[in-house]
Amino acid sequence: MEAYYELVDEIERDVERLRNESGGVPCPSTCFACCHNTATMAISEVEARDLKIGLQALPEQLRTHIRQKAERSIKKLEASGHNSESIIPDVDMEAVSVIRGKPEGECPMLIGGVCSVYEHRPVICRVWGYPINNGNELACCHKTFIGQRDRYRPLDYTRYWKVCQDLSTELGATEKTPNCYLVAQLLSE
Repeated sequence: MEAYYELVDEIERDVERLRNESGGVPCPSTCFACCHNTATMAISEVEARDLKIGLQALPEQLRTHIRQKAERSIKKLEASGHNSESIIPDVDMEAVSVIRGKPEGECPMLIGGVCSVYEHRPVICRVWGYPINNGNELACCHKTFIGQRDRYRPLDYTRYWKVCQDLSTELGATEKTPNCYLVAQLLSE
């Protein structure tokens, strides 16, 4: 986990660089739009181990609430014929469309517009809102850096994700897990 925390520190430095270059935080504190359709987001094993620490630190009542949110997402997905194994390689994003824009699509850890595990959030949550290189294109939240995305050196999300995959492989896990399934599993252990 030490190597993962070194990566998180690097990400924080890269984000700080972009904040300084761009003049501040791109997202208002009242915006959590990026959390609305992330119940099926892929999470690597190394991120999951850190996430587990954050979840375990929460009060029991909050953990129960988060687990129930995850279970509602799973129930909706499975009622449409999807499961943990079919969601990750779902290139047509059919599973996402089942819950997009619905309460079941929201990240289970978003409580009242606040990330309940903020210090332990996955890598994509640490960089979204800023211009990122995702391996295919320059990506960014549609609400931030409008008309300015090309002015800044993007965060290297492709490399960050590769490091997470490599670290997960070192831990003996090569599979990614959809967010709602992972959270339900971590809170049922």
